[in-house]
Amino acid sequence: MSRLHLVGICLLLSVSASHYTYKGIAGERAKKYDSVKNDESKPSDSAKKSTSKPEAHTTTSTEHQTSPRKTFHESTHKSAASTSHHQTSHHVHKEAPKSPKRKTNGTKSGIALKGKELYVNGERFFLKGVAYSPVPLGDDPLYGAPYGDYYTNEYSAFWVRDFPLLKAMGANTIRTYAWNTTRNHTEFLDMAYENDIKVTITYFLGSTLQTPIKSKDDLEAVAVKFGKQVGKYKDHPAILGWTFGNEINGGWNGFIYAIDGIYGCGWMPQDFPAGCGSFDFKNKTHFCYNATSCLYEKLYTWIDRAAYHAHQNLGDENYRLIMSTFADIDLLSQKIGMFGKFMPNIDIWAAQIYRGKNFGDGENDFLLQVSNSSDKPLAITEYGVDAYMDSCGICTKEHCPTPCYNTPTNETKGYGEDQKTHAIWVAALTGRLYQGYKEGLGVMGGYVMAWIDEAWKTTTHFPTNICADNTKKKKNGGWKYHFPHKKFDPKTCDFKAHVECPNLNIWKPSLCGQYMPAFPDHYLNEGFFGINTVYGVDGTNVNGIEPRLVYAVLQDMWLAKIDPILAWHTAATATFMTAAVSTVLITIW
Repeated sequence: MSRLHLVGICLLLSVSASHYTYKGIAGERAKKYDSVKNDESKPSDSAKKSTSKPEAHTTTSTEHQTSPRKTFHESTHKSAASTSHHQTSHHVHKEAPKSPKRKTNGTKSGIALKGKELYVNGERFFLKGVAYSPVPLGDDPLYGAPYGDYYTNEYSAFWVRDFPLLKAMGANTIRTYAWNTTRNHTEFLDMAYENDIKVTITYFLGSTLQTPIKSKDDLEAVAVKFGKQVGKYKDHPAILGWTFGNEINGGWNGFIYAIDGIYGCGWMPQDFPAGCGSFDFKNKTHFCYNATSCLYEKLYTWIDRAAYHAHQNLGDENYRLIMSTFADIDLLSQKIGMFGKFMPNIDIWAAQIYRGKNFGDGENDFLLQVSNSSDKPLAITEYGVDAYMDSCGICTKEHCPTPCYNTPTNETKGYGEDQKTHAIWVAALTGRLYQGYKEGLGVMGGYVMAWIDEAWKTTTHFPTNICADNTKKKKNGGWKYHFPHKKFDPKTCDFKAHVECPNLNIWKPSLCGQYMPAFPDHYLNEGFFGINTVYGVDGTNVNGIEPRLVYAVLQDMWLAKIDPILAWHTAATATFMTAAVSTVLITIW
């Protein structure tokens, strides 16, 4: 008997598995679906509405520990103004700009924001969203055309493949990533509209390599260009909103260092007390107090300028949601509460949250933190877990390797792809969003990460735990002593790295990722987040896709005529309570 069946009572839902016509949702897959659907117990305490004050900040908070893919400790980056660790910035706090007298009810667009509630064409709208980046096998969006922009007419075969399936699943919105401003995306938007799918477009900034920022004039120029691009498509009915960049508060993109250098804030990226990362503002005499205040005021003001230009180009009648998606780092909800006043032109808060099966427990519940600290609504623009149960993340007396030698084709018994756990966790997170929506927390919903597996993220350039070579020199594009070379030295590996990483073959699936305590296996596998798996060997053609179990689960949550989402959340959360008992027996290495 599996631990899922120890929970007990079965849910009685009116929607059966028989209405799934998508390839693969039949036979054994349908049986798996039923076994997920029939687990139930009481919701966890963190799922209940709380009146606690936002954030008890410590350097070991969930917010800092479980931020996705990257950490705030980036010692390779230093701002020009941070040459002295103890230099005190004389930053003077400025008054925040006044909130604009702007209508948030688009008479032509049909998009309206009323307090913390979103309306589309007169009806309240809950975001049943999917992160949509259809990069085919063999393509690398960072190193080759079209650089992730598969939203132009020559790639329409992807949308023909995907949009009907998105609609059949119950998704009502998608979020794009790359967006070449010189290309025409009208056909893509047209097809989304025909399938009743609203689109949130990410205005691509990349990093400071793609968008150099060296002066105040550069900051303003980027903001102006964003506004013009928003205005270019202001009449298209498929567009729900725009996000200015992606995770631009993350040091890996370089913008915070550029802003720090331009304004001389004196901010330092290392975690407090070595630097100002996750500084909690308790010590007003510490140099990080003024340095961090300076940095975030200037960062948020820049984002607000971009939003201002966007709304100016839209006009009131074509109102759309303007946002900027933030990485869950550096005590994000605290920064929202303290510096959100510097972004009056931003309509909603948007964040990528990977804190486990909830969005944080107790005082670390991100949904409650933002609700208690801001009068603006919140959208979770990325959430979920990967579908691979990686033995590298779990350490017991019998299995405690570092580095890890397991691969997708040579995995420890009992591990490997786990569609059931994947579906349960995504269901719990989706239900928690809906609970926040129903309880008036200002939660608008979110975007599940992601539509398909993204094999390109397991290659050399994406942040992962890796094994380096002994000589620290590259030869012919590869590592001289990369595993399984006889001179490979495991001492060169990062903590919990797979010996096959970095993956030098973009065609080869790998487990490259990083240790992530908040995930079910304590490991984040970048290439396995897809609602669908991808198959095919020719990156120039449209790959085939096959649904994982989570497709059926989301379909049941999003399409049913009754309101089962909270029941799904209750059932899915219950399995976490059972899992917590077994976790006591596990020592995290």
